[in-house]
Amino acid sequence: MQVSVTFRHMDSSEPLSEYAIDKVSKVAAKYLKNAQDAHVILSVNKHRQLAEINIHAARFKITAHDSQEDLYTAIDKATAKVESQLRKHSQKLNRSKARQDPAAEFEPITVEIIENDTEDAGKPKVIDTEAVPAKPLSLDDAIFQLELNNSEFLVFRDAASEQIHVIYKRRDGNYGLIAPNA
Repeated sequence: MQVSVTFRHMDSSEPLSEYAIDKVSKVAAKYLKNAQDAHVILSVNKHRQLAEINIHAARFKITAHDSQEDLYTAIDKATAKVESQLRKHSQKLNRSKARQDPAAEFEPITVEIIENDTEDAGKPKVIDTEAVPAKPLSLDDAIFQLELNNSEFLVFRDAASEQIHVIYKRRDGNYGLIAPNA
């Protein structure tokens, strides 16, 4: 993730810039696996010193700002607000999982993989089996979960239609959705 720092109405300061980059990078790395970029804007207006943080991740943007008498304190408070927003979104995902009936089992999707035989050398065969729980999620929650887990794909049950869907990250940075026909 690339972090840029802009100084407004003040001279640039290398220690201040490094401090802001370090704080934002740590928070983004803790909660986001594929954050695209972050921009920190530091400004001074009379006696008020303002720190504004904008983080762009796939499908959402997080913004926080704070003003204090000291820029270091303003950066700390703004990063705490960003971390709080990310934590709330993560807890929202966990609450949606807890709302479902704990006695209900997820319907596992099973793929069977069998070792290649020499007699059918031209045909590909399935050689492994894996059961994947299909958790009920909304599309936005599924994208956030995919980003948090840093996975290539996620199998989930659509919370609205109860159908199985697969979401995956495309090479161009967007997301693809595989859904069955109704």
